[in-house]
Amino acid sequence: MTVSFSSGVAHPDDLAALQRIYDDVCGDHGFCHGSPAAEDLARATMDLVSQGILDQDEMIESLEIYLERKSGR
Repeated sequence: MTVSFSSGVAHPDDLAALQRIYDDVCGDHGFCHGSPAAEDLARATMDLVSQGILDQDEMIESLEIYLERKSGR
């Protein structure tokens, strides 16, 4: 699945896809919504969008790599 922002506009389906990705990664890592770790994940997710990474699998992989590096594993 690819999030498709056309002309820089996020449509409801795009936002729902980003929310699912965020929820899945938060759940996989045990982050409580609103926690500093979850807020950091949200920023990282939006950074990927701003870099043009819109493919769901690529986004999840990039977030996992980011979290691994951040944790020092």
